[in-house]
Amino acid sequence: MPLNSFTRDLQTSSVAELQIHRPSTVSSYWELMKPRIVLLLDFTALTAFLAAPSNISIIRLVAVIAAGTLASGGAGALNSYLDEDIDRSMGRTSRRPIPQGDISPFKALIFGLALIFGGLVISALYLPLLAGLFILLGAAIYVLFYTKYLKRRSSLNIVLGGSAGSCAPLAGWAAATGNLSAAAPWLMGLLVFVWTPSHFWALAMRAVSDYAKVRIPMLPVVVGEKKTAQYIALNTFLLVPLSLALVPFGFGLVYLAVASILGFGMILVDVKLAIDPTKARAWTAFKFSSPYLAIVFLAMALDVRLLPHYLV
Repeated sequence: MPLNSFTRDLQTSSVAELQIHRPSTVSSYWELMKPRIVLLLDFTALTAFLAAPSNISIIRLVAVIAAGTLASGGAGALNSYLDEDIDRSMGRTSRRPIPQGDISPFKALIFGLALIFGGLVISALYLPLLAGLFILLGAAIYVLFYTKYLKRRSSLNIVLGGSAGSCAPLAGWAAATGNLSAAAPWLMGLLVFVWTPSHFWALAMRAVSDYAKVRIPMLPVVVGEKKTAQYIALNTFLLVPLSLALVPFGFGLVYLAVASILGFGMILVDVKLAIDPTKARAWTAFKFSSPYLAIVFLAMALDVRLLPHYLV
């Protein structure tokens, strides 16, 4: 075989291999939306909707999930646009679509704005005003307050920025009832708010060198890993009683049992982390806290919608 023919075949195969391993445009845009965050927010909105004392409107249910997906996904895309410089430098984020060159920053900006606009249109057409306001507020807090302002300035970034996630259950409840006059949705939002630091600080402990390199003042960078582990445990001691405080506001034995068991597990894992603040234990704490919120919110919905039918 001639050398030039061999070289041409090698180049062709290399290009083909690169194309095989390169993600599709659709998957790149989906990844840009930060789908894990979107799905968790959608789930808290869905379960809050189902836990609310009202007849289920399928149109409103579909609308709040669609609008929430678009708005939170758009906020995720704008977060990636604004954090392009630090995402390129951090090992944990360097394979995101913008640093990898799969999507240009300008296209990410347009995509994010279009998604948020689409979410607002659906909200205006099919949802009560209060639900639409909280969907917009969640996106605004995440993009403007957390990403644009807090993240690079304060070690309280994830604490205060966590209020963005609190908007999802409030939007879900408001979509179902048209109001937020009950205490339950506010306690749900507060539960998301208090859960966020324990969850994210554990991840930040594992990625502390990354955050230090790009000068992001995450708590482990500012106060050290030992102190952060102690704050995680302290925060969890606030989280668990708060989860149980929901019981008198319409939730029964199923929710009480689930919240108690998971809460005990969270305390056990985070106390061990405080005693021995290693990256391995931080990763265990992060992995344990990851499904906590979804399971607790699922227990709320099941307690309200499913359990009464079995007790009749």
